[in-house]
Amino acid sequence: MTGRLILLRHGQTHSNVARKLDTRPPGAELTDTGRNQAWNVGVELAEYCEAGGGSPGRLGAVVSSVALRAQQTALLAMTAFEQTAGLREREMLIDVEVGLHEIFAGDHEMLSDEDSHRSYATALRGWLDADAEARIPGGETYLELMDRYRPVMENLVLSHLADGAAKDVLVVSHGAAIRTMAAHAASVDPDFAFAGYLGNCRFIVLEPGDRPFGEWKLVRWADLDHQI
Repeated sequence: MTGRLILLRHGQTHSNVARKLDTRPPGAELTDTGRNQAWNVGVELAEYCEAGGGSPGRLGAVVSSVALRAQQTALLAMTAFEQTAGLREREMLIDVEVGLHEIFAGDHEMLSDEDSHRSYATALRGWLDADAEARIPGGETYLELMDRYRPVMENLVLSHLADGAAKDVLVVSHGAAIRTMAAHAASVDPDFAFAGYLGNCRFIVLEPGDRPFGEWKLVRWADLDHQI
């Protein structure tokens, strides 16, 4: 087995409930539902990473976006992971990485109307299609996202997954950013990536191996095992 990057979307937030396009850190906190989601996915990840008996299993590193919701999700998920695996409290260290935050919604930041959501969805489709001009007015292009996000992913691979190490790295981040980066990292069909909504506390799994970015292997998208 080779190393995996697990890209986990944060739990439900108050902005999610209000349908606000909340992309600027620090952002809204988790709701009670979001906190439960984070805890439950920590238990799920313990099994997925083969942790137990006082061992973290495959999980070798955990990193989070700077956004509050991502850090809260990481902390709750790792607390549940530790308890499930029989680890000491705070044994799973969480690093906060600049560059992993959500794609900026620009002029539509914190708006909740249907036109703003349609605009964001249209931009997302463009990002997945590698349209260098696609953006929300005042927001980012997918190339600007790649400039800040891709180096973090590649550094994690070099630091933790080099030489075929059968380890996992958990990255707690944001829905549109995760879908866009995963799609480009593994050359995922844009139709599949656009239709493949990533719910709160669901994750995408990539196997970089010794392949260059763009040729990584997609293992799982949300709750679908997907070998390409």
